[in-house]
Amino acid sequence: KLGYSSEPSPPGSSSSHSSKKGSEPPFRTYQAFVWALYKYFTSFKEELTTIEKELICKDETVTLSGVLERLSPHLAQIKELHKVFCTGVAEVPPETPNVVRASHLLNTLYKAIIEYDSVGEASEQAVALLFSLWTETVRPYLEIVDEWIVHGHLFDPAKEFIIQRNKDVPVNHRDFWYATYTLYSVSETVENDEKLNDAASGSSGGDQGSSNRQLTMVSFLKPVLKQIIMAGKSMQLLKNLDCKEAEQSERSSRDAERKSLYTLFLESVQSRLCRPEDSPSDTVSEQQATKRSLIKMQSIVAQHLQIDDVHDPLLAINFARLYLEQSDFHERFSGGDFIVDRSSQSVTCQTFELTLRSCLYPHIERRYIECCGNLMKTLKKDYKLLEYLQAMRNYFLLEAGDTMYDFYTAIFDKVLEKESWQQLSFLNVQLQEAVGQRYPEDSSRLSIFLETIDPARKKQPVNNLDVLTLSYKVPWPVDIVISSECQKIYNQVFLLLLQIKWAKYSLDTLRFNGNVAILGGVAEEVTVKETINQQIHRMCLLRVKLMHFVNSLHNYIMTRILHSTGLEFQHQVQEAKDLDQLIKIHYRYLSTIHDRCLLREKVSFVKEAIMKVLNLVLIFSDRWQAGFGAWKIESIDKMESDFKNCHMFLVTILNKAVCRGSFPHLESLALSLMAGFEQC
Repeated sequence: KLGYSSEPSPPGSSSSHSSKKGSEPPFRTYQAFVWALYKYFTSFKEELTTIEKELICKDETVTLSGVLERLSPHLAQIKELHKVFCTGVAEVPPETPNVVRASHLLNTLYKAIIEYDSVGEASEQAVALLFSLWTETVRPYLEIVDEWIVHGHLFDPAKEFIIQRNKDVPVNHRDFWYATYTLYSVSETVENDEKLNDAASGSSGGDQGSSNRQLTMVSFLKPVLKQIIMAGKSMQLLKNLDCKEAEQSERSSRDAERKSLYTLFLESVQSRLCRPEDSPSDTVSEQQATKRSLIKMQSIVAQHLQIDDVHDPLLAINFARLYLEQSDFHERFSGGDFIVDRSSQSVTCQTFELTLRSCLYPHIERRYIECCGNLMKTLKKDYKLLEYLQAMRNYFLLEAGDTMYDFYTAIFDKVLEKESWQQLSFLNVQLQEAVGQRYPEDSSRLSIFLETIDPARKKQPVNNLDVLTLSYKVPWPVDIVISSECQKIYNQVFLLLLQIKWAKYSLDTLRFNGNVAILGGVAEEVTVKETINQQIHRMCLLRVKLMHFVNSLHNYIMTRILHSTGLEFQHQVQEAKDLDQLIKIHYRYLSTIHDRCLLREKVSFVKEAIMKVLNLVLIFSDRWQAGFGAWKIESIDKMESDFKNCHMFLVTILNKAVCRGSFPHLESLALSLMAGFEQC
């Protein structure tokens, strides 16, 4: 039976399952509803029995009008129960999935309470009755929630809960966090259920139904749905992590002493009602309950409906059928029952939603904070999550400057020497040597690959680096945060940084002596238009202008973007309350860097202009190295013209963007480039 045992076994997992006819698991929400109605009709029958005894005694005159007046509150209540039963159960089409049936029944009760609640004192008795009915009916839902957020086990054999487990994804798979659970959003028309995949980690789902249908969840869980999903998944993940035995034993000892979520909820309601002395146990014993036959129940219901001028024998038969289908509800719901007093519930009646907010949600919120906090501590402490996030910044965003400098300058030197560098063995050896000196633990996790690229892109020198792809092996469960999709974004930024570093290195390594010597050697051949000194001067000026541009871009990317955004990210990671929040913070961080590095498709024209300048730098560097005799004077004119056009275009575009306020982070780059442009 479903008492309030502190043992952590799944609710309803006892031998009562075997009492159910057939192999289909019991539909516990309907069982709880039947139990609530059964208790009400039992108390009503006791009232009728009292009147009958008074008639038999004949101590005083009893008139029919007096009996009707005495029964009028009960008849009004039965009318409300009849409406709820019709809307919530009888009118639901056959073959409707249990998740829709349960959601619709709970929503029907919830809506009825809210509607009467808004009327005020006039409907106090109706709200009290419906509230007690809702409190009983919601019990299986709260037990499912309790089992999930406390033990990490979503026990729902009848598939009545709005969140259901996808058995195909094991817990130790990186997709566990994204694709393990399915969230059901139920249409109020009960035509069918709309299935929303919990792809975004279950915290929310878009409306994928038709626009003319209103999709709703189980109303009372809406405000805490995210916390339930996060706490449940976090608890399940925690159970599968290699936590320390001491912590597990400490948790199990706490579990042995804890009260269930449903018990905590009812106790909170009782204290809110300011009736702490009223916590009676159920007056109907199990033996009495089992003696009631299907015929008696049918006749009782039929009588009550006829008294209230509701002649609906089919409805009585329908309820009797429901009663028979859920025939083991006595065994499941009678033990250790905790009744909420239905009389004069003025405190509860004032606002039902406030009652939930003060009596139910805080218990779920506390469990969410505790459970998600434990998971975050475990990931940071035992699984080195912060260290892995730092490693991604060290290598992909070049924060480990000296280490990565050793790696990429080896490539750049090969290019300068006109030697082949696109060899996997050479690249990995250089990477291992650079990383192994300072971060030996990461040398086995880092590797570099050569990808094939579109031949059309190879025309530009700067695109030769596009073949490089850096890879970092991230173990489970850290790969839930640092996914392969995230590594693709890291790689895009890594490639851009390499291209900027290449241009900067090419300009920084240029020497004057060789060029002057070559120029001096051919001084006699210089003719009319320009003297040798003028040409040298023009080349030096262009070099300075290119250096100013590249350094401005380099400083903007490395300080204004990567460093400041990284500091903000590290602060947010420390503040993250749950894993889902951390995943979103990490993705937002990557998205911000991606945008600010001008890698977004929307601003691709800006990146193209920058790439043209970087290409120009590489061409300029190559010609400088070749010496004066290797190229013609017209090429200086073309390089100066190309650079001036790109520079002017970028200054104009960036200034407009800054003035509009659409890209405030570009202000420093715009000012720096404009300062260089004025000197052109």
